[in-house]
Amino acid sequence: MKFSLLTLWISIIFITTISLFYYPKWNKAHNEATISWDVSGYYWYLPAIFIYKDLRKLGFNQAVLNKYKPTPELQQAFKAPNDNYVMKYSCGQAIMMFPAFYAGHLWAKTMGYEADGFSKPYQFAIFFWGILISIFGLILLRKVMLHFFSEHATGIILLIIALGTNYLEYGAITNAMTHNYLFTLYTMLLWFTIYFYKRPGYLQAVGLGLCLGLMALTRPTEIIASIIPVLWGVSIHISSITARVKLFVTQYKQIILSVFCVLIVGSIQLFYWKFTANSWVVYSYTDQGFSWLRPHFFDGMLSGRAGCLVYTPVMVLSLIGFLPLFKRHAALAPSLFIFSLIFIYVTFAWDIWWYGGSVGQRSLVQIYPVLAFPLAALIDHFKKVNVKSIIVSFFIIISVHYSIWVIHNAHYGGLLVAGEMTSDYLKSIFLRNKMPDQALKLLDTRKIYSGDIIDPQTLMSHTDTINYIGDMCLSDSIQFSPAKKFKLPSSEGWLRASADFYTENKEWDTWKMTQLIIRYYKNGKELRSDVLRVQRHLSNGQKINLWLDSKLRYNPDEAEILLWNSDGKNKICVENIKLLYHKG
Repeated sequence: MKFSLLTLWISIIFITTISLFYYPKWNKAHNEATISWDVSGYYWYLPAIFIYKDLRKLGFNQAVLNKYKPTPELQQAFKAPNDNYVMKYSCGQAIMMFPAFYAGHLWAKTMGYEADGFSKPYQFAIFFWGILISIFGLILLRKVMLHFFSEHATGIILLIIALGTNYLEYGAITNAMTHNYLFTLYTMLLWFTIYFYKRPGYLQAVGLGLCLGLMALTRPTEIIASIIPVLWGVSIHISSITARVKLFVTQYKQIILSVFCVLIVGSIQLFYWKFTANSWVVYSYTDQGFSWLRPHFFDGMLSGRAGCLVYTPVMVLSLIGFLPLFKRHAALAPSLFIFSLIFIYVTFAWDIWWYGGSVGQRSLVQIYPVLAFPLAALIDHFKKVNVKSIIVSFFIIISVHYSIWVIHNAHYGGLLVAGEMTSDYLKSIFLRNKMPDQALKLLDTRKIYSGDIIDPQTLMSHTDTINYIGDMCLSDSIQFSPAKKFKLPSSEGWLRASADFYTENKEWDTWKMTQLIIRYYKNGKELRSDVLRVQRHLSNGQKINLWLDSKLRYNPDEAEILLWNSDGKNKICVENIKLLYHKG
């Protein structure tokens, strides 16, 4: 058996096993189900059109949210000025999900399940269809890679992507997200591009147009993928650019057909907006947008929150691999490099650069077929056994181990808190199997004091809090405790705020958890604050003493302590509030 075919089978078996046996997401409930969070937003079109016949008013919204709880509140759509609901997400994903939806609907009606779009048959059908999409993407990626690279490099690439990146998460577990579908669409785009330039024809032109149209209809920014077929095989020489222009002139009918297909598919969204909002163009992300002049490049690549190279370090090899790609495939490299550069810029210009509850940086998963080219070029470059190839091989093995650890701890391991990670917290749990003592606090604050408390000075104790804080309960109607400022004995050292907390109904939404807050001031102006989200550490019916250690920085002269219920509705009681200063 050929090496790349062997690794393809290994990759498919591994992904299928993880999908069906390790974490069968279709069998989970509420916002852990397959059709939940963003997936439910993309999917919402299908039950609205084919089951409830209600694409404008979405009268089924609240009943589905109450019963299945795919999101805490309605996040799938918003009200337009004409009082109709408009979907937040574009409809390309729903179109690609339709075969699975239809199969699930038939299954539900035949077998006596609720044919409401969200019962088990729909969950499983969408989930299993995602597995098939993943498998097809890997099969096609192998075929694309073998056009340019060796069996050895192609086989290693398949293993790296399937086992050593967060494609394992989005191809196997959360496989109903757009990234899995777009990954496969990118491989199809590459496939049609290769064959268009080998033998230009109408079939290849239609394939390119439909791929680009579906990609843009799924995520509008994917239209930049058109760079790949337009510049494919064009080197930096004038003669190469001139030859490409001549080819487009010669094949103008195929080019027009391809563009027509893109426009036909893309216009579906325009007609939907006109139908619901009575406007041809609707910006559905409301207050979310781009910072074009200040892209979050460093955070997107290296942040502990969701940095690509932090959670998928093996992809640094693909960035390095552009050097051998330019050297060995001079005509191939420019289109892939220009596309990757623009894609990364657009991706990290988005203000929500961490892309929600992401396992690693999920926004780049779909372009792994493109980044596979420089990665394969690097693997081919190091195919001879020497010190460098051994180091690269060892790095790949460690990256695979780390990637599997990350994905395990995003689910059963429980150490990875997707969307809320910090660099300090990641360092404290790195490759561990158990939560280190107090480490969970690093999701909210930067430092944990671990030494002996030296020269403690009580700034506030239980006995002198009666007039401004005292023992109290926060709730829906009482959101804030009174606050009190204190002069600091020194601008160096530590503060420790502590209290006893009790609740009978724990708040699980991170953004609604009660916060114990220390704010710092200098000359009357606020410098910064440290917080502790209390319910991270609480269980129902348990009273527990919690403390927040905060290091004095930027020379503050005053500190303030208070509690905020963060717009949460659940009651929580607080006793024995103290504030202590020590030199550390």
